[in-house]
Amino acid sequence: MKNVLRNLLIVSLMLSLCCAPVVVVAMPAPVPATQTDKQKAAAQKKKEAEKRKKEAEKAKAAREKQKAAEAKKREANKKKAAAAKANEEKKAEAEKQRAKAAKAQEEKREEAAKVAAKKQAERDKAAAERAEKAAEREEAKAKKEAEIKAKEEKAIRDYEKYQENLANPKTEVVSYFNLGFRAGYAAMMDKIQPTADGTLWGSGTLNQSNALQQLKGGPGVGLDVTYNLEYGHFLFETGLDFRYLNSTSAYGFQATRQDLTYGATYNYLFDNLRETRNLMQIGIPIMFGAQFSRYYFLLGAKVGYSLWGNYSQKGKYDITVNDPALLEPYGMGIHALNGQTNSAIKFAQPEVSLAAEVGIDLDEWLQKQPDPKKKKNKIKPGQRLPFGREHVHYRVGLFAEYGVLNTNATPAAQPVEFAPAEVNVQKSNTLLAMNGNTKLNNLFVGAKFTIQFEVPGKKARPVPPPPAYAIYSVVDERTNEPLKVAFVETRGTESGKIAMREKQIGPKGFKQKHAVGSFTATAKADGYYETTQVFQVEKVGSTSYVTIALKPYPVFRVRVYNKETGMVVPATVQIRQPQAEEAAYTLQTDSTTGTARQMLAEGPQYTLHIAQLGYDSIDMPIASIGDSLNIALTPVKKGEVFVVKNLFFATNKTRILRSSEETLNNLYMYLARNPKVNIKIIGHTDSVGKDAANQKLSDGRANAVMKELIERGIAPERLQAEGRGETQPIDTNDTEEGRQNNRRVEIEIL
Repeated sequence: MKNVLRNLLIVSLMLSLCCAPVVVVAMPAPVPATQTDKQKAAAQKKKEAEKRKKEAEKAKAAREKQKAAEAKKREANKKKAAAAKANEEKKAEAEKQRAKAAKAQEEKREEAAKVAAKKQAERDKAAAERAEKAAEREEAKAKKEAEIKAKEEKAIRDYEKYQENLANPKTEVVSYFNLGFRAGYAAMMDKIQPTADGTLWGSGTLNQSNALQQLKGGPGVGLDVTYNLEYGHFLFETGLDFRYLNSTSAYGFQATRQDLTYGATYNYLFDNLRETRNLMQIGIPIMFGAQFSRYYFLLGAKVGYSLWGNYSQKGKYDITVNDPALLEPYGMGIHALNGQTNSAIKFAQPEVSLAAEVGIDLDEWLQKQPDPKKKKNKIKPGQRLPFGREHVHYRVGLFAEYGVLNTNATPAAQPVEFAPAEVNVQKSNTLLAMNGNTKLNNLFVGAKFTIQFEVPGKKARPVPPPPAYAIYSVVDERTNEPLKVAFVETRGTESGKIAMREKQIGPKGFKQKHAVGSFTATAKADGYYETTQVFQVEKVGSTSYVTIALKPYPVFRVRVYNKETGMVVPATVQIRQPQAEEAAYTLQTDSTTGTARQMLAEGPQYTLHIAQLGYDSIDMPIASIGDSLNIALTPVKKGEVFVVKNLFFATNKTRILRSSEETLNNLYMYLARNPKVNIKIIGHTDSVGKDAANQKLSDGRANAVMKELIERGIAPERLQAEGRGETQPIDTNDTEEGRQNNRRVEIEIL
């Protein structure tokens, strides 16, 4: 019950609190009335109470604010103390870190010092090694130079000794092994000896009359392998000789035979009987002779041994018969001789021949010369080069050999045999065998080619003269410094022949072999006057130092700048000669210094021409090729118009050709160097075509140039473009040249 009442009271209170404002709002405003003094006092009191309440509240707020400020101050002090503490801790930590960093830095410095010391030690070691290697190289170079010098000195001594030996020559012995080839005419000269009774045929039934003999001969070849000794002019030769001989002899004779049964006489006419003989021999020549200059001769004998030989017969005979029962003789026809074929010849050994040979050395034509390019080094007649350089020699000669002993030893036999009841000849032996006394003497004449292989003996080797050298160097006359690149040609002073073809000479110079004599050296280099110098090579083995000083050309210098601003102007400078269509020199001044330099050839007069875009052109003579000129270019003034040269377009198109690149770049550079200059680009055409088309073409070309300049970096507000078509010609439109001048682009300075 108590709880119910309590809850009702709470609800009532809440309703009253909620409804009170509503009642206040709903109630009508009180009608003002004259307040009483009591009411005024109460109101005054209430007002003062409210004022005191406000002041109390204000004082309370101030106290609370002060309290809050003090709390805040305490909090700030607390934070300040904490911050100070943290700062102290941070300082301590920082000090600790600094100490640690200092220690690390010290360690790092020590480590770096160690590394630096190590690297320095390595550098010192490398430097020491380089110095050691340099010293070794210098030592090796000095050693090599000493060796070269010693070698040159030895060569000079050897040559002087050789010359002394030539002045007092000693007889030397030279040996050769020879291989000779022979070919020529051969003959076996036979002679039929009569028997004791005076007949040629010996005993038998056959008689003869009118025997005729004719020697034809034949070819012969031979091969010699011999040893040759030369002592001064004296020659001796021996060795082995192989030869093959072929010879033919022709015979004619008449023989008779008596028929005892019938009394008839048979006459045999042998009018062309031929006998061919072949012979192969080996022999040992023993020859003596002499050589004078390139000519030589040999005389002596050859002892031979016949190795093989044979003979063959061919022929025909005619038979006529004288029969006592008949008034006239009659013939029995022509018959072939059944002669010998490849029958062996028996020899009488040994065979001895007298021999002679005469000829000429071929070395000066067939032997390799020491230096084929230098005719003066060609060997003299009869002179031979030393073994080791040229040890093969050649010679050709004529020879003759005649056998003085009979070679034939074939036994005796009847030359012709008959059967008792036969008319024809049955057999014929060789004519060499007739009665066994036929002698055979051999003859061999012809030409001989010999290859000689020289064997070094006591003969002193020729010593060529040691070369003389000229060491060339080319220097600048003013500084005496060697030129990097120069060219030198040398000729004989008297002969004018080239001794050294043009060589490139660097700073280290050039070493060239030279003969003894007087020479003229001509040196030239870019930017220098050509200079000649005469020098002497005194003797073999000497070294001449030829230093040629060249005088440099004067240098023409030009500097180009803006007359108004004083700034340099990169410009194209042309140097021309009178009446010349093209420039002799074209220079480009430096973009930083505005200068250019050129060495000009002496002689002609020159003029200087500058036609730089945006400036007045310059034409002036050059007084001296060594002048230094400062050229001030006057910029084109505002309102002035100039034509852009070398600006090319495709035919009837606005497309700019690549050949205009330099002109466009010059125009861009002019605007870039003069940022306050604004321009108008004006296009013009000739009168060919319609006016509207020409106007459109001129507009397009002017805009194409403006577009190119904008793309290169020129601000668009500095540029204007305008086309004027064919309205402003500067030349006639009746000729191609005039129309070309009218097709132009102009620049107007704004």
